[in-house]
Formats: sequence, structure tokens, C-alpha cells
Amino acid sequence: MDIDDQHGIDRRPLSALDRARALSQALADAARLARISRRSRRALAAGGFQARRGAKAMRLAVFVSFVLIVAIPSSIAAAYYGFIASDQFEAEAKFTVSGGAPPTADAIGAFTGIPLMAIIQDTQIVTNYIHSRAAVEKLDGAIDLHSLYATSRADRWSRFDPSQPIEKFVRYWGRMTDVSIGMPAGIVDLKVRAFTPEDATKIASAVLDISEALINEMNDRMNRDAISGAQLELDRTSARLTKAQIALEIARNDTGLLDAVKTSDALNKLVTDTRSALLQLQQQYTSELKYVSETAPQMRALKSRIDATSGQIADLESKITATKLTSSSEPTLAMSMTKFSELDLESQVAERLYAGAAASLEMARVAAEHKLMYLVTFVKPVLPEEPRYPRRILASAAILAGSLAIWGACCGFAMVVRNYKA
Repeated sequence: MDIDDQHGIDRRPLSALDRARALSQALADAARLARISRRSRRALAAGGFQARRGAKAMRLAVFVSFVLIVAIPSSIAAAYYGFIASDQFEAEAKFTVSGGAPPTADAIGAFTGIPLMAIIQDTQIVTNYIHSRAAVEKLDGAIDLHSLYATSRADRWSRFDPSQPIEKFVRYWGRMTDVSIGMPAGIVDLKVRAFTPEDATKIASAVLDISEALINEMNDRMNRDAISGAQLELDRTSARLTKAQIALEIARNDTGLLDAVKTSDALNKLVTDTRSALLQLQQQYTSELKYVSETAPQMRALKSRIDATSGQIADLESKITATKLTSSSEPTLAMSMTKFSELDLESQVAERLYAGAAASLEMARVAAEHKLMYLVTFVKPVLPEEPRYPRRILASAAILAGSLAIWGACCGFAMVVRNYKA
């Protein structure tokens, strides 16, 4: 409201002195209202958390926790990564494990383009071997891996303590190396860190050497197993063939026959010829009997010849097959032929098995001259020019963010507990 409206109901103009007094009074009223408002806010705040017991201790705890959880760790991390942490250089190599034979896609590879399962398995064998204790011990014997990572050029928190056991060094080696397989090509990406460019390149090259040695050892082992298996099969079939031949020889000596089939053919021909001779004698005897008496000397001689020929035929038939007149203990040609057939079949089977085993052994020896797997390195490690680790700003920022998150969670938990107990 205007001053003229307050002091002049008849709306007469005031003098300059009256206007100054009225303005002074209005300012005094406004100051009084402001003081009353501040006292009201203080009174309202007096009923909040600040009026509780331990408010100062709470504020002190928040400040101390900030210093302990955020300020000190972040400062230490910044100081370490900024001034103490040693540079780490990274050498990279890429290789693949391929088979010696031309690749043929399997059912999965035909649709997905992924290499053969055998190739993937061999690749995983190599990658797992790089992080194994056996690889660490081989590298230690080849390039003294312990000394390269225990060098005084690195800070005490980055280098390895050589007094620690081998198991801890294997875990340390796993942190300093990174091996990954890229699909679908199956390319292995090897990254090795060290404290100097020369050491990183040296270690990466040594890792490639032991990996190739592992592949060669696997090749040699598979070739040796294939040859030894083929040789064992050849020895077994050779023993079987020898046994069959010895049994056939014993049977020939026992029966006095070299070839039962040929002997049977000869006896059958002899029986046939004898039957023909007997038939001629019988015809002669019948024709002469019409003119000469049976008691005549020539007729008795002819009769004797017929009886002798019949006896010969019966004897020959008893040798070929079993008859009523043949003794059961006396082997016949038919029995010999059955036995010879069994022995001859066994001998033929043994010969074919022996021939197959000999061919398999020869194929295994030829295959042993070629490698079944190759380690093909198409990106060799080169000397790095700048350090890749540690990532100083990123690591410091990560520690700061983590500290702030932990501090905020602790403070929030403390506030919730305090409000719950209020």
C-alpha cells in the first residue's frame, strides 16, 4: 500500500518529512517481521535432528568416515598410480591351430562356419596349457621367468616376490597374461605384460615356442600310439597265422595228405576207372558163360578177377567215405576233407588279417612322416613402444568412485539406523 494511502485518507499530498517518517516506520516493521521469521525457523529446526543427542558426534563420524574411506584411499591410489606404479609393456601375438589334412566341415561347421570340434579342442588345450604350472616351469627353465618378473625395475607391489611358492607365481602369471579364442575362426590372441619392452617380447616369443613344442609332442605321441597299435595288431595276426599254418602242417603229417581235395579227385577217378574195368569183366564173363562152363579154368580165373576188382572198389570207397565195413577209428577222406577245410579257412582268414595289419602299419608309418597338427603364427610379437598398463587415470577414478560408493552406503545405513532408534 502506498504511503500516501496510509497517511492521507483525504488523499492530500504529504510533505517530504512525513514521507521519510512513513518510510522509516515501514522499514522497521519489515525488520521486525524478519527477526520473528528467523526465530520461527530456529525454533522449528530445534525440534529436528540437530536437537538430538549425539548430533555433533554424528557429524564428526561422517567427516572421519569420509577421510578414512574416501580421502585417504583415493589419495594413496592417486599417489601410487601417479608416481610409484611401474610401467607395464604388452606384447601381442596371434596364432591358430590347424590340422595337417585338408579341413572337412562337420555337421555343425556346415551350418555355423565354426571349425572342426577336434581343432577347437586342440586350440583349447594350447590355451589352457599356457596358464598351467607345466608351462610356467618350462618357461622358467628356458628364460628364467622368475627373474624377469622379480626385477628391481618394477615397484614392490607390482613385481613378484621370488620367495613365494610356485602356486602363487602361477596365479601371478595368469594376471600378467591374457589368452582368448576368437570365434568362428578359432584365432588365439595372446597378450603378455612385462616391465620392459624387451622382456615382454622375449616372454611372448617363449610362450609361442613352448606352445609349438606342445603341438609337436602331441603329434609325436599320436604317431607313436598309431604305430605301436598297428604293430601290436600285426604281431597278433602273425601269431594267429603261424598257429593256423602249424595246425595245417600237423594235419597233413597225421593224414599223410598234402591236399585232400586233389587226393579225393584222384581216388574218385580211380574208383570210376576200376568200376569201368569191373563192368568190362562182368560183360566178358557173361558173354563167355554162354559157351563155356563155370568150372572151366578160364571162367574161374575171370571170376577171380571180378571178385578182386570188386574188393578194390570197396576198399577205395571205404577210404573216401565211411561205410559199414569201415572201422570207426580209421579216418576217411571225407573226414580229412572236413578238417582240412576248417584249417584252410582259418589259415585264409589269418592271412587276410595279417595282410590288413601289415597295410595298416605301413599307413601309420607313412602318416607319421607328416604332422597331424600345426601351430601357425601369423602375428609375431614385436617390441612395444609405449606402456599399456597401468591405466593411471582410470584406476584412480575407479578407486575414487568405489570409495564414494562405499562411504555413501555406510552413511546411508547409519542414518537409517539413527532414524529407526529416534
